[in-house]
Amino acid sequence: MKVIITKDQDWLDKWDAFVSNEDKAGHLLLSDWNKSFKSYGFDYEACLCIDKEDVIRGGYVAVVAKATVFKFYIVPFGPIISPGFETQLNNLIIKVQERAKVLKCCYCHISLPYTKEVNPHTYTNFAQLSSLKTAQVGHLFKYVYSAYGINWIDLKGYDEESKIATLKPSVRRNVRNSYRKDLVFKTLTTAAEIESGYTLFSENAMAANYSIRDWNAMKDTLLNLNNKGYLKMLAAYKEEELKGAILLLKGGKYYTYILGGSKKEVPDLRTGDFLQWEAIKLSLQEGLDGYNISLGGSKGVQEFKNSFNTVPFYFEDGQRHWVIKPLFFNAYLAIEKHLKKHKKTIAKLLAKVKR
Repeated sequence: MKVIITKDQDWLDKWDAFVSNEDKAGHLLLSDWNKSFKSYGFDYEACLCIDKEDVIRGGYVAVVAKATVFKFYIVPFGPIISPGFETQLNNLIIKVQERAKVLKCCYCHISLPYTKEVNPHTYTNFAQLSSLKTAQVGHLFKYVYSAYGINWIDLKGYDEESKIATLKPSVRRNVRNSYRKDLVFKTLTTAAEIESGYTLFSENAMAANYSIRDWNAMKDTLLNLNNKGYLKMLAAYKEEELKGAILLLKGGKYYTYILGGSKKEVPDLRTGDFLQWEAIKLSLQEGLDGYNISLGGSKGVQEFKNSFNTVPFYFEDGQRHWVIKPLFFNAYLAIEKHLKKHKKTIAKLLAKVKR
């Protein structure tokens, strides 16, 4: 078994196929998603564990974040390893620390999909991982989104009728009422259609006072993911006007909800109910055993997600970090403390300035 560091496109394509078919994987492992941070002037690399037949058995993709003199080695999801090769996981975690030191980073972290509760897409126990003995629990670097769990809607053994029957009467009514609003469902596939959906996300973000990366920063990433079949943008139209859209990414044999947006209408068209149910239907049609509607959001958003009888699985024990250069990292923390309130402005500047 050998470990390679690569950006070779052939290997990245093989890696993405591995991520798509590996139960313990997730969308944050997709190479194009991690490449998207180049718009901030960050770098990335894939670390792959390969057997004698050059078959990928595990690995991770890291983002090398940069801010002036500070560098951080961030693994947003993983490392992961295929069943039967668990003994190699320790080596991959050690490699994270080694690469961080080689690249002169002051900090690194990982996000192992480890949960105390059983889920087919997470690890529930590890062999002795000596590599974690020096690690601290949690993450201290927050500027590259890293996995902290999944918000699971179980679909195993269900069809549409049996699944909707598990929801509360009020939720069933909302879903069924949304289909009486003359909404037309469509999967957006062209560049123009995907841009129109993303524009709606941006409008909603501005109205709700939160930020997402602009279209120019995400265009190539989203179109590449769409062309490769890892992205679905689902939309609701009425009278040929876009009323709502949601973005899904597929990894680990399940879809994850990433972003959504809708036009505010009176009366409410219930596009959120409509599109999330379409995401569940899509997952059922593809024979997937669940759908990750994702954690987080405002109180109202969380309540909406949870109305679909979600079960959260948190990666609390899997979130680990190492401070490699304490003096540098403490200096960064001191500066970051004063810059937190300017996070949105910094994000916009990073998107414009190549470091």
